[in-house]
Amino acid sequence: MKPFEDALKNQSVGLVLSKAASVECISPISPRALDAKMLEELKAEPWYQGEMSRKEAEGLLKRDGDFLVRKSTTNPGSFVLTGMHDGQAKHLLLVDPEGTRSKAS
Repeated sequence: MKPFEDALKNQSVGLVLSKAASVECISPISPRALDAKMLEELKAEPWYQGEMSRKEAEGLLKRDGDFLVRKSTTNPGSFVLTGMHDGQAKHLLLVDPEGTRSKAS
């Protein structure tokens, strides 16, 4: 099973997976902050790696389908899904269901 690859297939055509594109997706609505309990639960997940740079995250991915979630170093409080697809690392800024960027406390 390749969850990251499957997720990419479900994205709309023309979606650009780049840092520049993700940074421009800023909503005027204030994102909801995670409470302490939710953050502790998140830290217990094997795919969550805490705060790290793009380069550090890429170093942990070895083959297609590998993925992790991390706190962004360039967008404080935001989460990023980093995954390997076709031998390349992709970085997706995560957005909550209301369309605002996800934020960590």
